[in-house]
Amino acid sequence: MRGWANLVTSSFLLARARPRLLPSTRPLSTMNQCRQINQTSSNTIIATKTLSKKHLFLEQRSMSGRSGEDSGDVVTPEDGPSYPPITPQERLAIEERQRQAFTFFSQTLQIYGVEELIFCFNGGKDCTVLLDLLMRFLRQENISSGDIPMLYIKSGDSFTEIDDFVERCVRNYRVELVEYEGSLKEALTHMSADMPRIRAVFVGSRNTDPYCQHLAPMQPTDNDWPPMMRLNPLLEWSYHDVWHYIHLNSVPYCSLYDRGYTSIGNRSNTIPNPHLRRPDSQCDCDCSSDPACSCDPGGFRPAWELEDPALERAGRLPRK
Repeated sequence: MRGWANLVTSSFLLARARPRLLPSTRPLSTMNQCRQINQTSSNTIIATKTLSKKHLFLEQRSMSGRSGEDSGDVVTPEDGPSYPPITPQERLAIEERQRQAFTFFSQTLQIYGVEELIFCFNGGKDCTVLLDLLMRFLRQENISSGDIPMLYIKSGDSFTEIDDFVERCVRNYRVELVEYEGSLKEALTHMSADMPRIRAVFVGSRNTDPYCQHLAPMQPTDNDWPPMMRLNPLLEWSYHDVWHYIHLNSVPYCSLYDRGYTSIGNRSNTIPNPHLRRPDSQCDCDCSSDPACSCDPGGFRPAWELEDPALERAGRLPRK
C-alpha cells in the first residue's frame, strides 16, 4: 500500500473506460475511500445542472426526507438516538476545528483555481464532515457548490444505505458527480486523462486512519502515481470531533451509524462494532459470519457512544 495508500484508509474503486455524459443525475452506488476490489471497470461523469451563485446548496434539513420522500437511510441528529450534551469546551474546540478548515480551504484557493479541485466522498462520517465544511465555505465565499466536483466510486458490494445516502448528498448539496469503477491507481490515471484540469483532491483522511499517521496537510502522490496534490483538512480531527461537529451542526449522516457501525467499508468486510453490542441484544446469528446481522437492528448502540476511539475499526473484518 504505497503512494495513494498513504492517503486513504483503504482503496477507492475506479474505471478504465472513457466517461460518457448521462441524462440522469442519479448515482448508482457509492465510492469507498478505503476499498480495493477487482471488477470489470467502467466510468461515468454525471454533470448536474449548473447552479447560480445564489443557490449554493439546499438547506440541510431537506435531507431528512420531510418533503415526503423515503428517508430511512438518512438521519439528522435530532431524528436519531439521543446525543449526550456537548460541553462549552467541546463546542469551542469544534468551532476552532472549523475555523482551521476554512483557513485551509482559503490557502488552497490561493494555490489552485476552483476548476482544478475535486473532493472524494464515500458516504462515511469523515467524508460527510468534509462535504459539509466545504459546502459551508463555498457558500461563505459565494462560490457555486457545483464548481468543485464530487468523486464517487461505485461498488457492487456497497451498503444500500450508503448508496442512498450518497445519492441524497449529491441532490441536496447540488454537486457535480464524477463516478468510476475499478482500481484506484487505474482510475486516477484515467481521471487525469478525462479531466486534465484537476490538480488536487480533497480527502477526509484523519491521522489515526491506517497509513495516514505521517501525512502532511498537503502532500503529492508518489512518483509512480498520477501527479496530484492530496489535500487533507481533517488530519488532526479525532473520532469524537467528527461526531461533535455532526451533532452541533445538525449534519445528516448515514443511518448505519445508528446501528453500531463505526467504520464502514463493504458489506463483505464490515459488521457492527462488537464493543457497541447491547447486553440485552436478541441476536440469533454470529456477527462474524453474517455482516448484515439483521436479527436485532436495535442490538447495538450508536457509533458516537464508542468510548475508546482506538476501537473505531473493530467492526472491520480481516482481508481473506
